[in-house]
Amino acid sequence: MTQALSGDELKGSNGTLVWDGLGTVQLRYDGAWMKQTSTVTHQLLKRLGTRTVPVEALAGVELVMPGTTQPPMIRLVLRAGADPLMAVAGEELDRLFDPYRLFFGAKQWLLADYYAQEIRTSIALHQVGTGPAERFLIEPPEATNELKGFDGTARIEDAELTFDWSWTATKEKKAAGDPHRVPLADIIGVEWLPLRDKKLGRLRISTAATPAERPEVDKDPETLQLGALQQVPGLLFGAKLLAAVRG
Repeated sequence: MTQALSGDELKGSNGTLVWDGLGTVQLRYDGAWMKQTSTVTHQLLKRLGTRTVPVEALAGVELVMPGTTQPPMIRLVLRAGADPLMAVAGEELDRLFDPYRLFFGAKQWLLADYYAQEIRTSIALHQVGTGPAERFLIEPPEATNELKGFDGTARIEDAELTFDWSWTATKEKKAAGDPHRVPLADIIGVEWLPLRDKKLGRLRISTAATPAERPEVDKDPETLQLGALQQVPGLLFGAKLLAAVRG
């Protein structure tokens, strides 16, 4: 369970930003859920609950003030490689809803500007580089060690990732092993994609032995397909898996 951070607060329409004044920012997703842009966004922010970000994980802070074509917003800009959640989802998470943005009311612009300047000053004082982080600096979100997908179940156990295929899996997947076991030490990448254009979402791993031209998703033994209700659990599981791989 993530510990609540004590500090000054900026309440927005999609959550609350808390700044401890020392070097840690926490975003709490406790806003008006129905105002979010999609069901996946609603589920994701509710499951995340909070994200705690040390300034060492930040490349900067963006601020959009009232009076522009965009709604007023403060956004934490993360360093590449600092967050396992963003590492697994990439631009797909930003397309759905960047969890490191807080939308605030026009009358809160002075307070938002104050927090932005405070965080920027802390980044400078901590001499944070703008380059990629050498390790994850933000904890992975809470997730179980088991993920049920459309064509099987993935499990993290005994330093292995195991794929147990269901009756919906193709013979090509089952031919690789049922269950198909992959040592965590062999995994070099984890990728999550949401459901789109009536195509199932997916959680896919890569190893040194992964062919450059991958099989079709439904035939790839290193890919678990995800239905509509499995997208958010799949993302959180993927972030936990990647953190375990690099841990």
